[in-house]
Amino acid sequence: MISFLAAVDPAFKALAPRSADWLSILPEIAVAGLSLLCLLQAMLLPKSLRALIPVTARTGLALVLLMSVVAGPWTQPADVESFAGLLRQNLPTDGVRAVFLLSALLTSFLAARFLRDRDAAVADYHHVLLVVTAAFMLLAQANHFVTFFLALETAAVGLYVLVGYLRRSEASLEAGVKYLVAGGLSSALLLMGIVLVYGALGSVAGVTDSLNFTQIGTVLAAQAAGGAVSPLTLAGVALILGGVAFKLGAFPFHAWIPDVYQGAPTPTTAFLGTASKAAGAFTLLVLATGPFAPLAVKVAPLLAVGAVLTLLVGNLGALATTDVKRTLALSGVSHAGFILAAVTAALVLPGVTAFGYDAENVVVLYLLAYVVGTFLTAQALVALPALEDHRRPQLALRGLLRRSPLLGGALGFGIGSLAGIPPSVGFIAKLLVLALLVAAKLWWVLGAALVGVAISIHYYFSILREAVVRPTEDDEELAPLDLPLSTRALVFVLAAASLLGGLFVLAGR
Repeated sequence: MISFLAAVDPAFKALAPRSADWLSILPEIAVAGLSLLCLLQAMLLPKSLRALIPVTARTGLALVLLMSVVAGPWTQPADVESFAGLLRQNLPTDGVRAVFLLSALLTSFLAARFLRDRDAAVADYHHVLLVVTAAFMLLAQANHFVTFFLALETAAVGLYVLVGYLRRSEASLEAGVKYLVAGGLSSALLLMGIVLVYGALGSVAGVTDSLNFTQIGTVLAAQAAGGAVSPLTLAGVALILGGVAFKLGAFPFHAWIPDVYQGAPTPTTAFLGTASKAAGAFTLLVLATGPFAPLAVKVAPLLAVGAVLTLLVGNLGALATTDVKRTLALSGVSHAGFILAAVTAALVLPGVTAFGYDAENVVVLYLLAYVVGTFLTAQALVALPALEDHRRPQLALRGLLRRSPLLGGALGFGIGSLAGIPPSVGFIAKLLVLALLVAAKLWWVLGAALVGVAISIHYYFSILREAVVRPTEDDEELAPLDLPLSTRALVFVLAAASLLGGLFVLAGR
């Protein structure tokens, strides 16, 4: 027995996390601790003081966001593996970590008043929101399918709760059930694909861990060079990419998005459209350009066709609806097409750059631009009174500019960024993706992207037209909207980011 323990002790020490490993995920630990703090406040604080809970969440998220963009042991400029290869950190993973933190912070601003008006628990919402955010942050750094799947499912369970959070709303509960079914299907696809890859590569000589991304990439490179990639491996890769496409909302796995986004509470819709989409986008990029890169000859055409169909289906679907939340949901599908196009360019021409930015950085910048546009638009929707949150017809926006010039401006800046109107940050982000396509000579994907942009101008500006241009009845009384100081400050900051963010991106190169 003693000899057995003596043999185990060196192995345990080799696998035991170092202090540097814990420091590398300090932002994730801080967010998880913040979620527990919010839960303790809900248990211990009297009801009159529970308004402090969203303040605590926002303050903590802002501090962690600030920490994550400041150089320290939790940021890495180059690839660094930790926890015995379970996690991998570099500059793009640090960037997408900031995307998740920013999305959670902005969702907190949207949710506090929204939930109070509907007599829903604010503390529980923030607790789940923070848990999901921490899981997404770990997911972006996953370098092993165990870490990948556990982080993804932790986030998915939390999102099921957030989507069906309004228990008195049949639409919210229905959206929660639909998301649960779609999420269960995507999880099944992912797990089956992971099992096939694990089984196909586990018996290969020299492979000690066929779930590790680095080892998978090495063995697939050797097999692809010799033309010996097994059909079982290819089937597993296809299932994994299909499961990730569910999270991203790419064609043909997008059918759940309009119903779920429309029925979910608007703050959750904004979080789903930004953080959840960012998780799917970055995961697809990491897998396609990492462990599955040796299969680029087979994967790239598949992603290219998917990008074209996603762009066309998303834009044409958004063109045919008049509900604002449904329009934004389907436009999010078209944005997924842009991300697929960027990943395809990275596969066709490894190392491709656009104005000095590589594909990973372009995707992160695109996601940041999408966050700004989405939350500016969502702020206008949340501030507008509505009997039923899942019904947001474009006609209900009439008179918005007269009722609140600030919200009308927020909607204008948000729609302009989502549509890619210069000089908004959304325009610069789309320009970077188009530059990647030009560099990779993917002309037919480029053509589909340009057609998609042209179509999107129509439905985006039909929303803006109702709020700004279309007149109301002369004798119609329009009560001005009273906005708190925090909302005004948030709109100003996001509008400035929408207007000036793209110029800073170009100035950086």
